[in-house]
Amino acid sequence: MRQLISFLILLVTVQISWSQKKEQHTFEYADIKLDKVIGDIEQKFDVKYSYIDSIVAPKTINLPKKNYTLIELNTAIELQTSLTIVQIDNRYFSIYKEAEEKLKEEHLQEILVEGFLSKGINKVDQRIIISPQKVSLPGVTDADVLLSLQQLPGVKSPNETASGLNIRGGTPDQNLILWDGIRMYHPGHLFGMISGFNPNVIQKVNYFNKATNPKFGERIASVIDIQTTNEIPNEVKVNAGINALNADAYLQIPILKNKLGLQLSGRKSFTQWLQTPTFNSLADKVFQNTNFKSFNDSNTFQFQDYSAKLNYKLSDASDFSFTSILIDNFLDFKSKTKDLEVVNQKMTILNQGYSFCWNQKYSSKFSQNVLLYYSSYIFDYKKNKQLSSTNFEQFSKLNRITDSGLEMNFNYQSNSKLNFEFGYQLLGNDISHSFTSKNQDIEIELDQKNLYNATHVGFVYAKYVLDKWSFNGGSRYNYFSNLKSNSFEPRIFVQRNVTDKLIWQVSYEKKSQIVSQARESVANDLSLENYVWILSDNADYPIQRTNQYTTGIIFKTKSWLVDVDAYYKTINGITSLTFGFLNQFNSTIYVGNGFTKGLDILVQKSAPTWRTWFTYTYQDSQNRYEGLNNNQYFPINSDITHAFTLSFYKKWKNYDLTLGWFWHTGKPYSKLNDANEISTFNTKQLPSYHRLDISGSYQFHYQKNWIGKVGFSIFNAYNQHTLLSKEYERQFTSIGDVINSNYKTQNYYSLGFTPNVFIRVSF
Repeated sequence: MRQLISFLILLVTVQISWSQKKEQHTFEYADIKLDKVIGDIEQKFDVKYSYIDSIVAPKTINLPKKNYTLIELNTAIELQTSLTIVQIDNRYFSIYKEAEEKLKEEHLQEILVEGFLSKGINKVDQRIIISPQKVSLPGVTDADVLLSLQQLPGVKSPNETASGLNIRGGTPDQNLILWDGIRMYHPGHLFGMISGFNPNVIQKVNYFNKATNPKFGERIASVIDIQTTNEIPNEVKVNAGINALNADAYLQIPILKNKLGLQLSGRKSFTQWLQTPTFNSLADKVFQNTNFKSFNDSNTFQFQDYSAKLNYKLSDASDFSFTSILIDNFLDFKSKTKDLEVVNQKMTILNQGYSFCWNQKYSSKFSQNVLLYYSSYIFDYKKNKQLSSTNFEQFSKLNRITDSGLEMNFNYQSNSKLNFEFGYQLLGNDISHSFTSKNQDIEIELDQKNLYNATHVGFVYAKYVLDKWSFNGGSRYNYFSNLKSNSFEPRIFVQRNVTDKLIWQVSYEKKSQIVSQARESVANDLSLENYVWILSDNADYPIQRTNQYTTGIIFKTKSWLVDVDAYYKTINGITSLTFGFLNQFNSTIYVGNGFTKGLDILVQKSAPTWRTWFTYTYQDSQNRYEGLNNNQYFPINSDITHAFTLSFYKKWKNYDLTLGWFWHTGKPYSKLNDANEISTFNTKQLPSYHRLDISGSYQFHYQKNWIGKVGFSIFNAYNQHTLLSKEYERQFTSIGDVINSNYKTQNYYSLGFTPNVFIRVSF
């Protein structure tokens, strides 16, 4: 019986393969990019190619118009590009350079899921890899790194921002975001409404939400590791575009052939000159409950970001790179009060950094990576009220971070089944903040703190494959020198291929964090920026520590994918500065602990020209603080119990269209009693949230290597306005308010109908 089944399987496989060999389709190309040709072949023959972007991107194809079989096309590609194509099975093919065959084979073995939600998103072991330029997702204009992450189950943004990612019960400051090793502290524009990273820079994003490689630490929720390409182009390449908010350009410039290359990118808003409906919609959402109502040439709200990378290849075994990045947000707004007093508010948020990387391969088994980085963050806010020609009142807020470090990472490939990583890191953090109030007569320091710490880190990590088992495990040791404290963090990931279609995974990780954000106790008019970065001091701000346990399954066939992940997470050392609804002049810091129980589910159906997927997330996140709520647990401010998405993608020739419907339960909020006091903590729930997003694009070719793309996106297509959060602000308008609590309710609503369009060209 077994032999009969094997024979039937072989017969079917041969038949399918033979059918592909005989099947013919019409093709015609004149100096067309190879990745475009591959996409057409995949669609018409229902096959898949795996390859490294850097070896395919420079290649072009010429084919006279006629009918081609799959074998004829593969042969033509090999002859014109000097690349090699190997058939893995009846549907999958691998493209590689001859010298990279071994590396590519290992890479293919690691990939668990190709096209996770969208082309350009792959799942590998415990991480997800995203190539933003390839991703087509609903409501995302052109591309956006952080908005793409929000499509994944378990990733939420309760306040509808791109950078406000709450991952598995964590807060945005608990995510480690890296740009070529540079630590990023403000990764957004327009108060986080869009990503601060130019998505059109060629990059790969490694996203970890469990069993994180121990070379990463510093945060307790997730790791978003953005790596820009090390490719040295053979010719100048340009990618430029414009949408309703900004214009950008990305250049790849060869300096020395196959040795030295330069990458430059820049993106700048034109909101100071032109306020489009897209900008006005975002501004209405961001500046709710403030006096920022009208922007023009005098009252500006603008942003810009720039990056550069220099790649130098000394030899096949040694290469160097130098990276720099700058993310800048600026606000300058003037208004008049009823008494004709002039109020001027200025805000600058600047995050810049530099990194130097050296990769050295000493043998086929042993290599090293050395990284030096420097990151600087500045938040500078001033509110000046001119009462008369000589009298004034001024409030200022300053938050500064200097973050620098050295990493020495080593890799030893013992054999095809066993790999080791180990290394040493030296990390330094210098963080300060101050709040100052002054007038023509006196200056008062309301709050000020400056702390420094140096962390010594050692880590070891091993990967071992045994038949159908895969073991990834290691540990990280941190010594916080100024805090006289340490943290030992084991991490392990185990995977078992139960059948050809079913995979089981289980993992555990421990993490710690000494840099975090706290809600400030001094109010200002910028409700979305009332947080400051602080450093643990082993007193008011303890070290945050977390443990996470996960288990899940992956079931996949040719067209179906089911991914289920359950997790339980505990956290200690969290703090709160009044939650935003207690006395704003009460600087009491409450210390507590919490837990999160969750379940992430993805069900996906794929076909050659369309794809649909459904995601569901259940989450129960609760915290407990000493001295609050009778020391009992209650839901966290951002807790969303149920979240559901349903999306559909369709490609037709050079057109594609994506729709997505999003729904989740409302956030919790606290209740005031008749005495105007907090009677319950987060026991009430806001209305459920839902919206429909649409995205579409058309790609075209002009002359030889010119590729154009136009598209649109609509966020919240049916203009649903939902109450996102409810906050209480303590008022002090009279002497009686000092004795008896008087709160003002602040309601914050979702973003309304927001259209956007773009046009992009590359050559």
